Amino acid sequence: MLRIPRLLCCVLLSGASLLLGQTPAAKSTGEGEAAATVKTTSRAVVLSVVVTDGAGKPVHGLKAQDFTVLEDGKAEQIRGFEEGGADVGVSRRPVKVNLLPNTYTNYASSPEPGAINILLFDRLNTDGQNLANARQQLLLYLSKLPPNSRIALFTLDWELHLVHGFTEDAHELIEVAQQISTSPHPMFHNARDVSEAIGMAKEAGVMSNPRMFASVVTFLWAENQSKAESRTFVTMQALNQLARTMAVYPGRKNLIWISGGLPFDPISTDPQLRRTATLLAATQMAVYPIDVGGVKYLGATGATHGSEAFSLIEDYETSSGQGDENLRLRDTMLNVAALTGGHAYFNRNDLQAAISDGVASGSHFYTLAYRPENNNWNGKFRKVTVKASRPGVKIQCRPGYYAVPDPLRSPDIDRSFALAMQPATPVSTTLIMKAQVLPPEEAAKTTQIDYLVDMHDLTLTDSTAGQSPDVMFVAAAWDAKGKPAGSVSATFRQALKPSELQSLMRTGLRLHQDLQLSPGTYQLRLGVVDRVSGKMGTLDIPLTVEAKTVELKVEKQ
Repeated sequence: MLRIPRLLCCVLLSGASLLLGQTPAAKSTGEGEAAATVKTTSRAVVLSVVVTDGAGKPVHGLKAQDFTVLEDGKAEQIRGFEEGGADVGVSRRPVKVNLLPNTYTNYASSPEPGAINILLFDRLNTDGQNLANARQQLLLYLSKLPPNSRIALFTLDWELHLVHGFTEDAHELIEVAQQISTSPHPMFHNARDVSEAIGMAKEAGVMSNPRMFASVVTFLWAENQSKAESRTFVTMQALNQLARTMAVYPGRKNLIWISGGLPFDPISTDPQLRRTATLLAATQMAVYPIDVGGVKYLGATGATHGSEAFSLIEDYETSSGQGDENLRLRDTMLNVAALTGGHAYFNRNDLQAAISDGVASGSHFYTLAYRPENNNWNGKFRKVTVKASRPGVKIQCRPGYYAVPDPLRSPDIDRSFALAMQPATPVSTTLIMKAQVLPPEEAAKTTQIDYLVDMHDLTLTDSTAGQSPDVMFVAAAWDAKGKPAGSVSATFRQALKPSELQSLMRTGLRLHQDLQLSPGTYQLRLGVVDRVSGKMGTLDIPLTVEAKTVELKVEKQ
């Protein structure tokens, strides 16, 4: 069986030695105890492999010896192996976390061995003409949801939103999906919008002034490019956040991305796309983009403006720039799917069937893990090839990975953590945490917060004074109207002696904070980030601070 490091971390957190309140917590000044892990020089590469026969049906019963893994042409030893799928018949025993009163955690158990499925409805990158149909197709799929299908539903506009957590209840999913807006996002803009605006400018006689007309055209295309770049950045951030949210769940995650796509050049944005693909692959998330545009054809609007605004020699798709835009959209979706071991769907109007096919194709899989012989983590791409000894089978797996020492690390940790701390952002789970929150018992007192982090999940830096963690703890409260009500933060950075390391590896890193809040109802978001590895965890807690009355005793004279 394959051992999942994240699951091991959760077992450690649930142990009695790590329960809150057993030993005094460190103060937020950073002058107390700390904790540590042993930093390794290599990491495991985990591959999620889908194997199908000639008819496209999943192949069952393969063993580790049936597979060969080649990295840059050299054979690697498979050190971990597991067959996954709802039809495998082996259930994981859910990890129970024993929580004290007023204690919370961002750990979530996944007892079933099959893949989990995430539906992402993308309003940000979809035009208004296709949004209504996309939602209708989504509802049609949910109305036919197969039994034992675990689905979580997210939406994307200017940020990522969790609409409903994992559930097998189709009625609940349909109820929330019906509330998804089909209004186009203000930031959505494509080549068709530009061509229509240019056509209207021509019809208005702007061409009589060539210089003005040239300025209008330049401005329109620049605006289109600016909006595309903004949407690209937001979408990549959302995919990164989604990967961090799903990191706690072991095994394969199928991300069914219902979208109009991203009209950007995959080559020019390669570093950004590479970081996102690396993070998705590291958390075993395979992306299945579905183009909601369906079968492409020339519409009435295009024909009308094509006859008046553009040369009759060129077809409308070419002259308006939509042909190139559609190709870039397709290339981007294909790249994201290929780099994560998923599959992209284009030119089909039966979107609900595409959703169903994406979920089904990733439902049965094999997980293979190995430690590369090459320990030079230089960031370069390494080609990975997986072969099966059984003849006539098809292998679906990501083609390789970028050799970074820690794929979960963000190039801008502070910015990523700031986004993760926003109240509407789904919680992050790449770093598991516990926290005990106690409202004030008397007037003018503070809310007390005690954190606990398993030090086996942190990375240390070496120095002559010892090994040091660099961990930031943040608590932020929003009132019932969504306005910021107060926050407190602290960073723990201290060189530790060997004896301190051994002790705190057993007990975990504890930190105490006091947060001053007025009486009222709040949403409290707690966050912890390892600034060395980039791992982060967040947690939402409903909090009520009651107004306390002070009784005055008047002595008789």
